[in-house]
Amino acid sequence: MKNKVTVNIYGRSYPMMTDESEEYTQRLANTLNERMKALQAAKRTLSIQDAAAIISLECLDELVKNKQTEKNIRTQISAYVESANDAHDECEKLKKEVERQRERIRQLESEVKLRTKFAVDENTAEQILKSSITGALGLPPKK
Repeated sequence: MKNKVTVNIYGRSYPMMTDESEEYTQRLANTLNERMKALQAAKRTLSIQDAAAIISLECLDELVKNKQTEKNIRTQISAYVESANDAHDECEKLKKEVERQRERIRQLESEVKLRTKFAVDENTAEQILKSSITGALGLPPKK
């Protein structure tokens, strides 16, 4: 919504329409007045127009530099977001790999239990097979 605001800059009134609040617009005008007074106090021979032109250039310089800084910050943020996304993807891959390795550990533990059981039992798998074959052939068991 447009606001009708009248500001006083260096003794002249300027009616204007702005999207900003009156308080904000008046603060800008006050800052401009302070800068012009300071510049004219430093260089007493400057006209109001010259002071306004110099301050306008200074403000434009600040604006251009701030826009470049903003662009640099946005570029950095984009790089950080991309890096964070890459790290997240890598983390997800590693979580899946950890789960695969845990499953492999469970399988190996199960295998170790079976092997340990056969090693502890008197009849190893080899002995059980020999006994079964010998019995099937009708041969006397070996001692």
